[in-house]
Amino acid sequence: MKKVIYFIVLLLFIAPATIQAKSPLTVSITETTPVYKEAQKVAVFNKGTSHTILKESDRYYHTVIGNEEVKFSKKRAKVKKDTPGSLKGAHPVKATTIKRVSILHSPSKQGKEIGQLQPNTTIDLQRAKGDYYPINFGGKTGYIHKNDVHVDAGIPVLMYHDLTKVKTDDNVSVLEISKFEEQMRYLKKNGWTTITTEQLELWLRRQLELPKKSVLITFDDGYESITEFAYPILKQNGFQATSFLITSRIGRPGMVSAESIQATADVFEYQSHTHRFHMFNSLTNLSFLQSESYFAIMMDLKEANDTIEDILGSPYKVTAHAYPYGKYSIDAINALQDVGISIAFTIDEGNVHRGDPIMSLQRQRVHSSMSLTDFANKLNGK
Repeated sequence: MKKVIYFIVLLLFIAPATIQAKSPLTVSITETTPVYKEAQKVAVFNKGTSHTILKESDRYYHTVIGNEEVKFSKKRAKVKKDTPGSLKGAHPVKATTIKRVSILHSPSKQGKEIGQLQPNTTIDLQRAKGDYYPINFGGKTGYIHKNDVHVDAGIPVLMYHDLTKVKTDDNVSVLEISKFEEQMRYLKKNGWTTITTEQLELWLRRQLELPKKSVLITFDDGYESITEFAYPILKQNGFQATSFLITSRIGRPGMVSAESIQATADVFEYQSHTHRFHMFNSLTNLSFLQSESYFAIMMDLKEANDTIEDILGSPYKVTAHAYPYGKYSIDAINALQDVGISIAFTIDEGNVHRGDPIMSLQRQRVHSSMSLTDFANKLNGK
């Protein structure tokens, strides 16, 4: 009976929120209008263009340009019945406009202008297609010519998983050793310096300056291949790297052992990827770092930290974390910080820039279908 009453009460709380929820709107611009990020003018929407609305306030419609929320006057737009565009998407390239930039509706010189961006505006873009960068421009895909922006490369954080001598399946997360060797040679030849998570954190906090070509190399999960194959290649090139371990799997077949962790600590720093919480909740389809309580997450993270620190001995401290599946919650962030984690990484694509949220940093996924040119473009934030 108590369960029935609880369920009814829960429905009473949920139902109003569902009823009040609104579907995204599409509006048509009736008069060319300035667009603002807080109080700063960042763009212009041209008359006759349509845009998808994220939310609305008394005076403004709110939408998205790149990854940033912006707003414009409700007096210069009217609601349409069009199907809303998407306000989400990967925008891994961070750039600054060199001048007032035209946003085109197609990637060509003949493309119609749908708006402009102001000079010296920092914006998030999609990866270039030919000579143009696509951009989410209020729910519509617009295009910016490469020559109109300066790309801020930031610092790449490369994300690897497993290495193999020969591919036996189509899992792109498993990379051939020959390709990994080629990529490390490229880094060495082109003057890249490998860094640690601590150095990246200090750089983000403006407490340390780093060489212009700095890169953080990371491996997720703790496969045996990183100590067997990646370690000698990294050491030969004078590089260091970070391994995010699922600590409950240490010593299992195909995974690193405590002994191999100790033997490779001159190249690898070992950090947290949870203890047992690298999984999804089958009822909610959320990762455990999204669905579980603060206390449960905190205890799992503490066990992961303790396991690594016990293997490596005092004074080693775990201070970095990679979210399983890149997913997290406010409870997860609070739990991480309470067990001593001060920097954390997602799987969202892009390089790291000063000003980025230190507990949800982007990385660049390295996969087996990439060319060396693709690899170089990711390094340079393109």
